[in-house]
Amino acid sequence: MKALDIDPVHDTRQTFRTLCTALSHPGTIKEVGVTPADHAVVATLVDHELQAQIDDEELRSALDARGRYEAADADEADIIHTRGTPSWDIRNVSRGTLLEPSDGATVIYRVETLTTPASSSSSPSRSAFERDGTINHDVVRIDGPGVPAETDRTVTIGLPPEELDRISIAQSTYPRGVDVIITTAESVLAIPRSVSISRVTHEDTKSTTIDQSACEQGSEAH
Repeated sequence: MKALDIDPVHDTRQTFRTLCTALSHPGTIKEVGVTPADHAVVATLVDHELQAQIDDEELRSALDARGRYEAADADEADIIHTRGTPSWDIRNVSRGTLLEPSDGATVIYRVETLTTPASSSSSPSRSAFERDGTINHDVVRIDGPGVPAETDRTVTIGLPPEELDRISIAQSTYPRGVDVIITTAESVLAIPRSVSISRVTHEDTKSTTIDQSACEQGSEAH
């Protein structure tokens, strides 16, 4: 992936290890060490056997030049990438089947904001909920495998509240669902199918369910 300044061996292996760590610890922010992180993630996951929907012309061209881009509509793609709010609806992407839930799509969002409270083991501070005196609706709580029971894991994700609600719905058909990867320019956070995500308010939380893909499969290929 020289066109993207990503080493196809060293950088993709490093990114793959980071993704495995992020998937094993949902809701934690991990530094990828390769920038931009969304390009590194897509370059690591996409191959000629997978169909992809990629919202980045430079990324599409680089993959296509190496024979690794098989274009597909979002509702049929295995790997989906978007910068910000997508033109497609995540509720309509593949969630796999009851027999093969791992066939669900992996959806990669590039955002500008991705932060966690100073202490994720306590309740979020008032500032985590409010911005300029208004409710900050992009704060979400993540629960499930990989999140210690005593931990209140909240994170601020730079997506509109409506998109966060759509992600929650897409993750509500366990064991079916999608693996969601949120990236900034430098870091990554994973929301695998096995966990639940809910938007946080002062009054209450809503919970919907998401099944974590095993990182062991394909590790030798990276």
